[in-house]
This record gives sequence, C-alpha cells and structure tokens, in this order.
Amino acid sequence: MLNKSDKDADKSKVKGAVAYLAGSAVLCAVALIVIPKASPYISGAINKKIAKIDNAKKSDDDWGPVIEKKNPNIDEEE
Repeated sequence: MLNKSDKDADKSKVKGAVAYLAGSAVLCAVALIVIPKASPYISGAINKKIAKIDNAKKSDDDWGPVIEKKNPNIDEEE
C-alpha cells in the first residue's frame, strides 16, 4: 500500500504539472494577444525618440538645397 508521503508526492507532482500547464497557457496568451496590441505603441515611441535624436544632431544650416558644379576644375573667378 501507499504511504501518506507517497500520496503527498503524487499530489505534488500533479500540482507541478498543472502549474506548468497553466503557466504555459498564460505565456501563450501574452505572446498571442498582448504583444501584438502593444507593439505599435512601443515602435511609435522608439521612432519618436530616434527622430528627436536625429533632429537634435542636425544644424539649422542644412535646410537648403545643395548646388554642385558639373565641372569642378573651373574656378568662379575666371
């Protein structure tokens, strides 16, 4: 016959398996539901921070068009 400690061991194994399955179900739900809904907000926030950093690096002199000469050997004085 099974001792009381053997019954407790069997119950703890069952509880562990149930806890593992429940935890797996919660992680699956998070991966399938929460992350796709939150990703546009997270990516938007990252994009805004990157844009602020890039805009801070630019100086005010860089707003005009760049005019390039076709022949760089010709001087303006001639």
